[in-house]
Amino acid sequence: MVRVVRGGMAAVLLAAALPAVSAAQWRGLREVSPGSGPVAGLDLLFGVPQGEFHQFVQSVGGFGGFLTVPIDRRGTLGLRLDGSMVFHGGDCFSGCSLETNSYIGSLRLGPQVTLGHGPIRLYGLATAGFSYFATDVRDHYDCGCYDYYDGGGSTLLDDFTGSWEAGGGIQLFLGRRERVAVDLSARYAYNGRATYLNNASVSEQPNGSFAITPITTTANLILYHLGVSFSLP
Repeated sequence: MVRVVRGGMAAVLLAAALPAVSAAQWRGLREVSPGSGPVAGLDLLFGVPQGEFHQFVQSVGGFGGFLTVPIDRRGTLGLRLDGSMVFHGGDCFSGCSLETNSYIGSLRLGPQVTLGHGPIRLYGLATAGFSYFATDVRDHYDCGCYDYYDGGGSTLLDDFTGSWEAGGGIQLFLGRRERVAVDLSARYAYNGRATYLNNASVSEQPNGSFAITPITTTANLILYHLGVSFSLP
């Protein structure tokens, strides 16, 4: 009888201890779970202009990068910093000794929500900041032989706008350590009204200067991202 009682008491103590041990182990796993640290990445971008913008610019393409810093332990909520540069036109003049390039540079900051902590993770984001629209002219021979628009400078036109972006994507982590992922996303980028140039609105004059016809419309985009993400220690 004594042995039975002792055995029963041992079983009860073991049963009581197991949940505590399991909880401790689970907490430990959560603390070292991949994805709970910062995540950085690089993207290739392809964009489709929307509304009025599409009448003057057919497509954009470029590159971007981001850094997401977790706010909670699990990395579900994070603060994301996004930067990108997309190009939407360019032309050659003076036998291609001069070349123009039109581009949009953007910098935005905002929250990101990530679902899942395994090899497949979904995320949504909403960021806000600014966009910079510009058309530059480059002298390939660097001789300074040409007068640019209004007698100087290498920027024909530029404009700043407030900007926000919202969308989501998926990260497909590779390997057992889940440190590197293929990152796919789609987003709507709102730039409001902007003043910019396209190829048709820039012409070279006989004296070597440029005549420009600025365009002012809404300049919103749907952007598709293909990139690589890295979970940082």
